[in-house]
Amino acid sequence: MDAVRTFCRICEPSCGLVATVEDGRLAKLAPDKDHPVTKGFACHKGLAAVDLHHDSDRLNYPRVRSADGTWRNVGWDEAADYFGQRIQEVVDTHGPGSIGAYVGNPMAFNALGSLHVETMLRSLGVRHRFSSGTQDCANKFAASEAVFGTSTVHPIPDLDNTDLCLIIGENPRASQASFYSVPNVLGRLRRRSAEGTRFVFVNPREIEKPEDGIGETLLITPDTDTWFLASLLFEIDRLGGFDEAVLRSNGSHVAELRAFIGEYPPARTAEVTGISAADLTALARAWVDTPRASVHASTGLNMGRQGTLAYWLVHMLSFVTGRLDVEGGNLKSDGFYPNAKAGQSNPDTSYAETQWGTLRRGPLPGTLLSHAILDADQPLRALIVVSGNPLLSIAGQARLGKAFEQLELLVVVDIYPNATAEYADLVLPATDMYERDDLNIVNIGTSAEPFAQYTPAVVEPAHERKPEWWIAHRLLQALGQPSLLDEDTPDPWGKWRHMLKRGADLNLEDMQQDHEARPLPKPEPGTFFVSQVQTDDGLIDCCPPSFGEALERCKALFVEQQERAQGGDSLLLIHRRDQWMHNSWFANIERMKRRGRDHNPLSIHPNDASARDLNEGDLVRVRNEFGEVEVAVSLDAAMKPGVVALVHGWGHQVSPSMRVAAASPGANPNILLPIGEGSYEPLSSQAHMTGIPVEVVPA
Repeated sequence: MDAVRTFCRICEPSCGLVATVEDGRLAKLAPDKDHPVTKGFACHKGLAAVDLHHDSDRLNYPRVRSADGTWRNVGWDEAADYFGQRIQEVVDTHGPGSIGAYVGNPMAFNALGSLHVETMLRSLGVRHRFSSGTQDCANKFAASEAVFGTSTVHPIPDLDNTDLCLIIGENPRASQASFYSVPNVLGRLRRRSAEGTRFVFVNPREIEKPEDGIGETLLITPDTDTWFLASLLFEIDRLGGFDEAVLRSNGSHVAELRAFIGEYPPARTAEVTGISAADLTALARAWVDTPRASVHASTGLNMGRQGTLAYWLVHMLSFVTGRLDVEGGNLKSDGFYPNAKAGQSNPDTSYAETQWGTLRRGPLPGTLLSHAILDADQPLRALIVVSGNPLLSIAGQARLGKAFEQLELLVVVDIYPNATAEYADLVLPATDMYERDDLNIVNIGTSAEPFAQYTPAVVEPAHERKPEWWIAHRLLQALGQPSLLDEDTPDPWGKWRHMLKRGADLNLEDMQQDHEARPLPKPEPGTFFVSQVQTDDGLIDCCPPSFGEALERCKALFVEQQERAQGGDSLLLIHRRDQWMHNSWFANIERMKRRGRDHNPLSIHPNDASARDLNEGDLVRVRNEFGEVEVAVSLDAAMKPGVVALVHGWGHQVSPSMRVAAASPGANPNILLPIGEGSYEPLSSQAHMTGIPVEVVPA
């Protein structure tokens, strides 16, 4: 029996674990009590990954679809030859622009996979790329680029010293925070609350109550965060809370910011946001009176129609009030590689004209994937999907299915035969996180307590599973492209070795010997304006000119929202995370389905249910112009009246090869989301996924 120190790669804190290996088999995962940062914490999702590792429905061999539609297992040489031949046919017939790619969330947690899959796509000349990032966080990169001149700067709360922390669109009871890596975040919040820190959550569902020991919730109408933040800044400014010295030294376009927020005083926005002028003024006064105040925002804010503007105003809240780069405010973390310069970019050159209008360079809106196949001037003929399940995770499932049927080649690289793989021509089996070596890269720049840790492969890959970096280079070989596998001793670690040495003076070879986590300096105040800001003039842009059209759109959307608030009885749908699901790839783990967790009911306030003559457990249809799902009702007094919620990651009726998931499929809330024109924020390509009008009727 061997014990191997490793770490989790499900979410951003990368909690330290100890893997017990018996006769070459992963027997158990346990929290690493000696880890210098995570200190013996691991959530049940991380520990349940041992079940995922042993899942009998996992992909074990490359599969090729035969002419009659059946699958046959093949060896890697035949699979690679098949890929090379079919891709070459597509390129010869339609040109290199006919190949597209979708890269899913797990690649952000895969040091070698993320690096070398990118190498493969670049070598193939893939220009049409799609990503899970446009489903959850694309707005953050666009906003930071415009404000700081770099997409990789995301200041985080100084939790150990803050006295007031505003948390928007995040539920730490269901997830471990995002763009803010804090091991055991709920425990940390509890301790800080007991020490006197005030936490205020802004959410359409009550996250916390004072009697629960952490904080309070301001219930907000979903998709109105921009106007809430504008009003908060307006009121703080009226109370004299702007730091004029900081603005003179480090800010530009301050007058333009004041002109924007001047249009949204609290009395005007209260009806739209659902937060009264009195409550907003009280929060503004508390912020002004609390020198050590901080703010954080997550996916609930990101997924609105104006996610970039909302995150811009989050940055402004800390900066213009002098709470940025000070103790107890918002600080920038670096980790093992200071990344501000690496993300340097200019919004003036970050957009390009396309068939669908002006779009941000980089991943295209996921809600245009079916359009890129079915409606484009030069349609995609081949699609490579790596560690993703776009059929379930993107809006427009039915249309995506039709689009996938039209492809001449669909290649899926994954650990599961997921819903997307059901349409594939070639499916390639990837290793899971305990069958490959890795480095904790996901929280570079957002970790409250940074550390660097290398993990070996805890066990050898079973069957014919291969790590994504190897798959990428084997496919390049099949196309006659330069490949690491051409070398006698391929070394995929070159870039990361350089970054570790240059950024933190760490030797990868030493880390590969002991597998120890190496704590790094915590974020400290005092250098932000010199080392992090990358704009041409060295100033933080308080109202970027590139936002011009978006600010006009903001005015039009406000009028639309006013009209909605004043009439109609439609409900607004939000997506939720819960403690027992992780996107769509934990759906096949039996232990996560126990105690009635075999479906995702519609959370609805009792008053809204009563008005529709609905009771607990009743079956209802949730429908709108985009689609319809059938679910059971769950009465939830924590919901804001007028708002309903569905947990995402469900809808596995279309995943017959994942037997546990298919047996309790639940409903896919993405069926109710818009696609095509108007389905994404123009500034960032971020999908509109919250505050979606729906009708709820008895089934």
